[in-house]
Amino acid sequence: MDLRLAEEFMRRLIDKSPEYGFEEAEASFSSGISMSINVLNKEIQSYERSAEQGISFKGKKNGQMAAASTTEFTDEALEFLLSNASDDCDVKDDEDEDFIYCDPEHKELKLSQITDAFDKNTYARFAEIGLKLEKDIFALSDTIKGVDYLSISCDRSYNLKINSKGLYAYKDSDFVSLFAEGRAEKDGVVKTGGHYWYGNDIDKFDEDKFLEVFSKKLLSKFGATSVPSGKYDIILGNEAVISFISTFMSNFSSYAMQKGISLLAGKEGEKIASDIFTLREDPMYEKALIKVPFDSEGVLTYPKSLIENGIFKTALYNLKTANKAGIKSTGNGFKGIGYANLIVEPGDTSFDGLCEKVGNGLFITDLSGLHAGVNAISGDFSLLCEGYLIKDGKVDRPVEQITVSDNFYEVLKKIDCIGNDVIAEPDGAGELFAPSLMIKNISIAGEK
Repeated sequence: MDLRLAEEFMRRLIDKSPEYGFEEAEASFSSGISMSINVLNKEIQSYERSAEQGISFKGKKNGQMAAASTTEFTDEALEFLLSNASDDCDVKDDEDEDFIYCDPEHKELKLSQITDAFDKNTYARFAEIGLKLEKDIFALSDTIKGVDYLSISCDRSYNLKINSKGLYAYKDSDFVSLFAEGRAEKDGVVKTGGHYWYGNDIDKFDEDKFLEVFSKKLLSKFGATSVPSGKYDIILGNEAVISFISTFMSNFSSYAMQKGISLLAGKEGEKIASDIFTLREDPMYEKALIKVPFDSEGVLTYPKSLIENGIFKTALYNLKTANKAGIKSTGNGFKGIGYANLIVEPGDTSFDGLCEKVGNGLFITDLSGLHAGVNAISGDFSLLCEGYLIKDGKVDRPVEQITVSDNFYEVLKKIDCIGNDVIAEPDGAGELFAPSLMIKNISIAGEK
């Protein structure tokens, strides 16, 4: 990756753009390197290493915006970008104005997050960790018959954006992740389960901790049966909360609201959730692995509450939807509209405390069919799920072959207690942090 050459090419693009009729122009460069291994049957099944880079151009001409991209830095590529974008502008007829943006007070934006630890991500190191982990997973129990998937990967990315208004926005980051899935068999019954770890330093991977969670997720599933259909108080486990919230985040998009496909349109300032529920975005969250100082449009990000103590505070806006609404962008222009480092505010109650509060109910750990079983617009959902019975305030036997059905907006109102067992998973342009939630009176379909 040669950032200097990329920047020189980008500035040539910007300087030459008026010759093609562009009033404003912007160029973006992205580059990344990645490596991964897959382990299977005591061997490295595959090893991949790749490097990618690309430059995109967008320009405004006659009130229309168009874009083009290339992987080359040649004179031919420069002409291709400008002529293609120009031709597209000539035929476009977008009624909503689009923008090239630069805040005069924040023209230069820089954040470097690459680490020296990335140099530890070698084939030999990944192979050592992966082969040992596979061996130690098998050692957990004689019932484990296969480690069907075990992957370790790392990525490093660089991003630069400049435009004709004076913006210079640069950021970089790196990342390493590991995922393993196992298969166990007992008395003719087969169960599968897996676990995921990520960070920016492979030396911080704690195998003992990983194996403890992995074992629980896989081996505790044996003996699962259904439960009678009915209404239950449930604990939605932190992993399930992340999946659930992520699935319905499109409803907070101002674009969806302006197109009439979000029921949250026009409800800012209204109560839409339990008094104890707060959902906020903090792109520079100190606990986040990757900080996000600006969005894909060069707009500074800032912390904000989407829902605060049950009140819907703000939708997420990019430059285009903000202009249409007559307000400022919220810094959520991530390839359309997205979010970075979303946080479900935790409570003070431990997981055991949540179980005691439920008394008799269900602990839901996994939700399936989050696309087929969800109507994102209405909020209705019907999802296959797994988990455990809660009996007399304690986690009891495993549960399967049940379906949870309700409505996203109604579930937000039925949150009765919030745990302190926060976990995070990569989501959106950053991560999603969430604890377990106790939810009252949820419909479960099981045994008839």
